[in-house]
Parts: sequence; C-alpha cells; structure tokens
Amino acid sequence: MNLRKSIQFIFFIYTLVMGIWFYIYVQQLKQGNYNITKPASVEGFLPISAFMSLKKFLLTGNYDLIHPAGLTIFIAAILMSIIVKKSFCSHICPIGFLSEIISSAGFKIKINRWIAYALSSLKYLLLLFFLNVIIFQMDVEQISLFQESPYNIVAEAKMLYFFLDMSLTGSIIIAFLIVLTYFFKNFWCRFLCPYGALLGIISFFSPFKIKRESDRCINCKQCQGSCPADIDIYNKKTIFAPNCIGCRDCTLSPTALKQHCLKAIKNDKLDKKHKNKLSLLAASIFLLCFAVAYITGNWHSQVTNEEYAYFLNIIHKLAHP
Repeated sequence: MNLRKSIQFIFFIYTLVMGIWFYIYVQQLKQGNYNITKPASVEGFLPISAFMSLKKFLLTGNYDLIHPAGLTIFIAAILMSIIVKKSFCSHICPIGFLSEIISSAGFKIKINRWIAYALSSLKYLLLLFFLNVIIFQMDVEQISLFQESPYNIVAEAKMLYFFLDMSLTGSIIIAFLIVLTYFFKNFWCRFLCPYGALLGIISFFSPFKIKRESDRCINCKQCQGSCPADIDIYNKKTIFAPNCIGCRDCTLSPTALKQHCLKAIKNDKLDKKHKNKLSLLAASIFLLCFAVAYITGNWHSQVTNEEYAYFLNIIHKLAHP
C-alpha cells in the first residue's frame, strides 16, 4: 500500500470512528445524558450547508456557528484543490475510498468516451443547480435563516436516520450505484458527484499537473489502467482534465517508473519519494485547516446539547425550509 492509499485508509477509519461516536452521541442525548461531545467531523457530510456558509463568510466575515467544522472541511477541500489538484477526493474523501475499493474488485468495463462525456454532464448540471440557488437566488439573510433553522441544526442526524431507517427506494438507489461502480470504474465520483465537479474546476489553478514525455512513452496504456478516473493519459501531453483527482497513481505504473515518461513537477521524474511529498503536502493542508479552526474556536458547534436534543425529539417532523 503506497502512502496515498495509507492516508486515505486512515481517514476512512477515522470517519468510521466518528460515525460510531455520532451514533452514540445521538443515543445519549435521547436518553437525557448531555455530558457528551458531538464529533464535529460529521459535519463534513453537509457540503451544501457548507457552501452557503462559505458565501456568507466571504460576504460578511462571519464564520458559521452551527456547523463550523463543515465549513472548515469545505475550505480545506478547496485549498487542497488549488494547491495539489483534486487531492481531497484521492486522500480524504471516504466515498472516494469505498469507490476505489469496489472498482478495484470489479470488471472495469471501459465506457465510450462520448458516452462518458454525456454522463459527466450530469454532475455539472447538479453543480449548476446548487450554484444558481446559493450564489444567485439566496442572499445573506436567507442563508442565515437556513443556518438557524431546526432542520439545518440537526441535518447530520437527519442523514444518520436516513441510513439507519433506509427506505426501499433509498436501498435500491445505493445498491444500483454500488453495482455500477463494480462494473464501471468509480462511477459515482466520475459522473454524479457535484462536490467533485466543483473541486475539479477549482483544480485547474493547481500548479501540479501530470505531464507526459511523449518521446519516452511507449504507448503501453498502463497509465490509464491505473487511473481511477480512467483518463486517456497516453493521448495527452498535459492532463488538464477536471476528473483528475491528483492521486498520481499513473506515475507509479511499472512502465512509467521505468521510462520516466510521466511527471508532475518540472525536472522531476516523480519517483515514489517525490510522489510521497505531494501526498504529505495534501494531508498537511487538510490538517493545517483543522488546526487553525480548532485553535481559533471555529471547529465545535455553538449549538448546546440541550438544544440539539430538543430538535432530535421532533426530528421526523422537521421539513427542509
């Protein structure tokens, strides 16, 4: 297991632990025990709320008091994309980790590139929908009303109950996505995730882009075979594709290591040592954002356990504002 996958695995285990902790937290609150701390990291599963909070923060300078960790994780993902490509997807995201695991055990049926382009448009359409609503339709006052709504306060608990008491429709959809991922490499990440679509666009600003030395390339296509996004690396000189998640697995394919035909840094052969440095940089950016938020008091929610417990008791009556 290389460093990138080790980091990914560690964050996945961390996410599982936080999920179990959050389940215990909810159960303790329902039993009247308020002497327990909510694991703030679960707010990372609320990217739409975080997007709203980011707009308000940029316009007013006011950090989200309801889900500050969610906003912090969202900012970290953006910074990672600007500096080290879409490395949040390849190093931190637990969905990306599961997607890669399922795909590695699957058939990896290649999708025709024109069909792939058409399917990719789905995540950009979803992204455009959220961008339109949040950026153009919602003003700061409306965002504040949403942030302070009972629905948003316990949004992560709503998500927990979705998985604990999943409907037949929800089960079928998730099972269908798993099957699609088994047959077609990283189906959700490549074609449906609007979060990844946004980070992919932002990643165009990253100075780290895979470059192919055409005079050293022997057209073995191992680079594409190792690419989680199934990018036609062997046909390009520089990878500008928004689907590139910055994993740099292509550079560790046997032929790439032998031929030194792929690189991400000028005058660098991108051996394992240099690749590890980029993975460490990606993880460091994320951890630095966490540290700054924690030290400045912008990690834990200002919602009290008593208030959270009150809304938990009526959670099934809470509708989206």
